[in-house]
Amino acid sequence: MHLPDRKPGRLPGLHGACATWAFAAVALLAAAPARGDFDPEAWRVVREIRVQEGAAGGMARAFLDPDVFDKSAGPDLPDLRLIRGQADDIGYAVFVPREALPQVVRAAARVFNIAKRGQEATELVLDLGEGPPITNRIHVRTAARDFGCAVTVEGSDENKTWKTIRKDAAIFDFGGDIQRQFTTIAIPDTRMRYLRVIVAAPPNAGPIDLDGADVFQEKPPERGDLPAAVVLQAESRTDDQQMRETHVTLDLGARHLPAHSVTLVTPQRNFSRHVRVEVSDDMKRWRPAGGGTVFRFTEKYREERLTVTFPEAFGRYVCLRIDNGDDPPLPITHVEVQGRPRYLYFPLEAGKQYRLFYGNPDARSPHYEYAAVFEKSDRRAAVEARLGDPQANPRFIPTRAAAPPPPWLVQNQWALYAALAVVVAALGLIALRALRQPQEAQPPAGG
Repeated sequence: MHLPDRKPGRLPGLHGACATWAFAAVALLAAAPARGDFDPEAWRVVREIRVQEGAAGGMARAFLDPDVFDKSAGPDLPDLRLIRGQADDIGYAVFVPREALPQVVRAAARVFNIAKRGQEATELVLDLGEGPPITNRIHVRTAARDFGCAVTVEGSDENKTWKTIRKDAAIFDFGGDIQRQFTTIAIPDTRMRYLRVIVAAPPNAGPIDLDGADVFQEKPPERGDLPAAVVLQAESRTDDQQMRETHVTLDLGARHLPAHSVTLVTPQRNFSRHVRVEVSDDMKRWRPAGGGTVFRFTEKYREERLTVTFPEAFGRYVCLRIDNGDDPPLPITHVEVQGRPRYLYFPLEAGKQYRLFYGNPDARSPHYEYAAVFEKSDRRAAVEARLGDPQANPRFIPTRAAAPPPPWLVQNQWALYAALAVVVAALGLIALRALRQPQEAQPPAGG
């Protein structure tokens, strides 16, 4: 019996191609591991997460305390792993509250009558027009450098009779390695149309030149649902006098702690000092964090600023290097360090047990889709949770290395699914074309 050759593109050949492609797709899908890199024998620390009894499912929030930073692999906490039940490695998000900024409402103001009062002062007058808005800040513009001037602010409704709004204000400019200028004056809320700013000449110098001024209202920021800063308690402090500098070193008690400001408490009156801030985890390798000028004036005017703010830095030790110049060392009663807290948010199922693992220097930073889900969620609805006491992981093996990162295809499973979708679409198109073509006539049996 003779069977005719099957031509390409016919339905019988399609079955073989479909089978081949389907087998390849199944093989690709089976190659993906069922879980990430978590191995309970490679993590040193475990902590129970306690949620209030009877809490419904949804989302929970836990504050990450200093022990988490101290024993974690780094300041970005790359080795945090959240386990639900016995071995379910689930996604989470670490949230950092940001300090809300004051709301600023600028007012249109015309500057006129910039003039000098002999060698005593410079003044300018601002006209806010009819129906002036509420204002409580005046920012003075000047190109002068290295000065300190007393300032008086007066107000009037008709530019004739003047009322003193504030008489103990001041503006400053401090030179040095980091230029610092403070030329914004706070005044009580006012709706007066005309504001007159009188800037007294600096001691033993002539009056400074003024370029203009801006007027606005500053409203307090809205209070957030979580504090944007927490005080980092220092376990110890050492002071050292070196070559016209005071070095104040604070031990915060845990590595990798985030800090963004320091505030000095001192009984000293009438001073101005430049401060440099450095951080370290071992007191050997110090990293510059930032700097600024702290000051207090109480005689001709009353102004002070005792806080130095800098970009967030991480470390166990914070060192303040206070430049005394030729003055006696500044007496420091207390130093307060502030940092931004971290909160762990995670999906909550009622009745489930949750544990937090950390302490694996070889672990990679995980990437969970829950981070995107969290961005769209209302975090105010989260249930309060807290971490139990740190415990040594009983399953930890010191010589155990972290599991290697999963293959690229597992970390980017969207590519796998996209490829499968293309294969399915192609197979569907081939099948449709084959079904539309007429089948070859088969010869009668026995022919």
